[in-house]
Amino acid sequence: MRRTCVVMTGFLVAACGGGVTPPPRNAVTDAATSSGRCGDGRAEGAEVCDGDDVRGATCGPLEQGRVRCLMTCDGFDVSDCRSPAADAGGGPDAATPDAGRPFDAGVDAGLDAGRGPSMALRAHGAALVHLDGGPVDLRGAISCCGGGYGWPLFDEAWLELTAANGVTFLHLRLGPFLTTSMNGEDELRAFGGGYLEDAGKADVDRFNPRFWARVRELLTLARARGQYVEVDVIDGWAIKHCRWGDIPGYSAWERASNTRDVDLCASAGTGPIMPGSVADRWVRKVVQETGGFDNVLYQDGNEVSLIQGYTSVWTTSLRDVVRDEERRLGLAPHLIGTNADDPAAMQAVDFVELHQNQAATPSQCQGKPCLVNEYNPNPPLTATQFHARFCAARSQGTTFWYWRHGQSDAVMRQALALMRQGCP
Repeated sequence: MRRTCVVMTGFLVAACGGGVTPPPRNAVTDAATSSGRCGDGRAEGAEVCDGDDVRGATCGPLEQGRVRCLMTCDGFDVSDCRSPAADAGGGPDAATPDAGRPFDAGVDAGLDAGRGPSMALRAHGAALVHLDGGPVDLRGAISCCGGGYGWPLFDEAWLELTAANGVTFLHLRLGPFLTTSMNGEDELRAFGGGYLEDAGKADVDRFNPRFWARVRELLTLARARGQYVEVDVIDGWAIKHCRWGDIPGYSAWERASNTRDVDLCASAGTGPIMPGSVADRWVRKVVQETGGFDNVLYQDGNEVSLIQGYTSVWTTSLRDVVRDEERRLGLAPHLIGTNADDPAAMQAVDFVELHQNQAATPSQCQGKPCLVNEYNPNPPLTATQFHARFCAARSQGTTFWYWRHGQSDAVMRQALALMRQGCP
């Protein structure tokens, strides 16, 4: 069964269930005080691992998969480790060992040895609930936009701050963004975007392993804190501005920003995702890297319905690609939401995200779980104004996320503290 945990220097987190075989001890490295140079691909000094150098650590003698190194070089990502599935017997492959399977919340019925209780969710009418029907305390927080905290992903500082304030839902956007251009997402430059980049252009035929390792690392850390992550599959805001041409070098699908020299934004959002297309391969990559995490929910794309010529067929085809890849990998289906203000798109998914300055009413979301995850009043909401909207939403069965939108760090912390306190 798939495990996702963090192995810090000097000890093994219990959630791993003892499945990982730690690296052999070395008197020289154990005694070293230097942390080495994280990122150079050589595990030295006090580094637990570095890149592909994991000092011989494995998933263990009874498991399959491989151990990966966290970007911080102080622990392992073991989300690829899994136990072989038992063969049903009787078939033509009865004598052949199975390849194993990822964690499947449906099969594991809420308890996977080594991971603890399943975090998987389902939609029940207008509510998100646990698999057993228990209620979900949805307190979401997004760090955009005030600088820092790793946006459009998040970072360890955001994880610690939100966890300390009882936040249970986080959000990240995968792009695809360019990072090395003047207008690129500069907080991603330490490890790059979803594609490899060369001379300011994205190679849409080659994925960047450092970026995806970072995403897995963040999902691992969030799960260890009991936090869900809403993964924005394809950023509609980037496509919208790619079409407008007003932020050159932001989207990896812009003609001038990719090595194919093709305008990949031109058809995005306006029709179905075609098999074998760049968009199809991107969505499948997202599922391949994140679908083994039971704390993940998918959103089709930020402000996707604001793409010129948007049609709900884009959202339904994206949903279908996600489901097809989940089936291909043997994964349990994840909840899929839409940020499209479109009735047909809303009916096609599990939950709805809106962008508006006030709490949503249930009638806005076609009977689906109804959330607001972005708003942009000018000036930004005060902490007490945010809290009032947060509580107004909870009183009527909807959700109002915390969205920073230019608040100072002090106001942001005050707002999170008020959310932690709850509502009258």
